[in-house]
Amino acid sequence: MAIKVKSTKDVIHFVNLMIYGDAGIGKTVLCSTAPAPIIISAEGGLLSLADKDLPVIEVECVKDVNQVYDWLTKSKEADQYQTVCVDSISELAEKLLNEELAQNRDGRAAYGVMASLMMLTLRGFRDLSKHTYFTAKMKEITEEATGVTTFRPSLPGQVLPANVPYLFDELFYYDIVRIKGKRIRALQTENNRKFVAKDRSGKLDTLEKPDLTHIFNKMLPKPENAKVMQTQTK
Repeated sequence: MAIKVKSTKDVIHFVNLMIYGDAGIGKTVLCSTAPAPIIISAEGGLLSLADKDLPVIEVECVKDVNQVYDWLTKSKEADQYQTVCVDSISELAEKLLNEELAQNRDGRAAYGVMASLMMLTLRGFRDLSKHTYFTAKMKEITEEATGVTTFRPSLPGQVLPANVPYLFDELFYYDIVRIKGKRIRALQTENNRKFVAKDRSGKLDTLEKPDLTHIFNKMLPKPENAKVMQTQTK
């Protein structure tokens, strides 16, 4: 292999992130704030986007997801989309688990197959030459010994919850916070004792407004990006 040294400025063009939060907080609506999005919906809960006229592909099983992936990587029609939004990986993992449990009497084996397939699928979508946005349900955990409650992405089994957060450069918790006496929705980008979060770019504030185009432009502040990333929620 011929060695070719590149600059990170030349190879990093796309953002991959996962956002988790409580039901109804607005994770699905965030898809509409991404540049030129297409939604891969495993939940069917698209009522919040009824007035947005956004492209969506509904999936019922992993076979459907694989077909969508092939289309995204091979079809010229898919070139028009800049952001792939997968809503949600929690629902997708649960559907896959149900498929495996129906075929495998060994529950532990079914969980193992589900985790392996989900990790493979998520890596494939994450590595698309597009921005990728994944939503996840929220899980609330209270430790018996300390009574401390923490929040993290909700995924079935033990393998996925432990490994999925490492797949993404950006992991945010979406919640309602109080700022100057007002309650507003905000994306929390830094980890603390209450929730798991991270920002590998180092360019985001601890609290960011829920607008994916704004966040992408902040992380990739190239003039050419600013031109094409026009939010669709004006």
